[in-house]
Amino acid sequence: MIWVIYVSDKPHSKKNFVIGLEQKVWGVKESKKETIEKVSEGDLVAFVYAISWLKAEGPPPKGFSRVSKDDLENFRGVVQSITLAKVSKSYYSSEEKVWPDDDYPHRFSFDNVSTFGKNIFFGTEFFNADFVEAVRYSACTQGSVTQASSIHIVTDITVVSGEDDDEDTVIGSEGRPILRLHLSRERAPALVKKKKQSVLDKTGKLECEICSVDFREIYGELGRGFAECHHKNPLSLREDNQETKLEDLAIVCANCHRMLHRRRPWLTVDVLKNIYENQRTDSNPK
Repeated sequence: MIWVIYVSDKPHSKKNFVIGLEQKVWGVKESKKETIEKVSEGDLVAFVYAISWLKAEGPPPKGFSRVSKDDLENFRGVVQSITLAKVSKSYYSSEEKVWPDDDYPHRFSFDNVSTFGKNIFFGTEFFNADFVEAVRYSACTQGSVTQASSIHIVTDITVVSGEDDDEDTVIGSEGRPILRLHLSRERAPALVKKKKQSVLDKTGKLECEICSVDFREIYGELGRGFAECHHKNPLSLREDNQETKLEDLAIVCANCHRMLHRRRPWLTVDVLKNIYENQRTDSNPK
């Protein structure tokens, strides 16, 4: 079973979160006792810390991050971190002082703490809808310990792009709003042209930074200038008018570009390059 706890970035919550991670214990007040009683040894817990709206999307929904279940698609943006842990001691009650601001007697202990990631795009584009709903509910109920229904293993909290998740289709649709924003920045014609010319001036070719394919080398003049640009810093979407610099873009082939966006959260150029090189090594042993 996987439980979700949303932690806000209010000063006392932030401080309590750090203390909880250090002492490997979490607690709630009497009013939330029923939300924690079923937490059992061996269960997994995901602490989701501080969601913020992307300024590049414009004004946030009214009352964000408190949005209704019917508007789950609006519970999106960037979370500062997702921390995973395994429950080592089932629900118990204790009066021992742990947190300085108040008493949280209803508790569970945990270990095997790991960071799923920091500064992560969040929402139903990237994570299982049941996981997002659990985070939303916890956020709207001041950090209630919430079960992520239908999710039993960690790998199920994220989603994988479907075969029909074509980028041109995404650009022209209302779905996947964060990906649409990201792609629109990658496809700015003037910027892409400058990036390609800059690379040609330096290297004399447009070679994919992941798999090293050069379409001119393969197709001759037909392949001249054929390459795509990938924005290496998608988190720039947190700002509404942040200027994209040439060094923010990577030259990639269409296949590698699709692979970068295939996993949720998106892969980095370096991570995908390592996957590609490791796969080549495994396929061609000496």
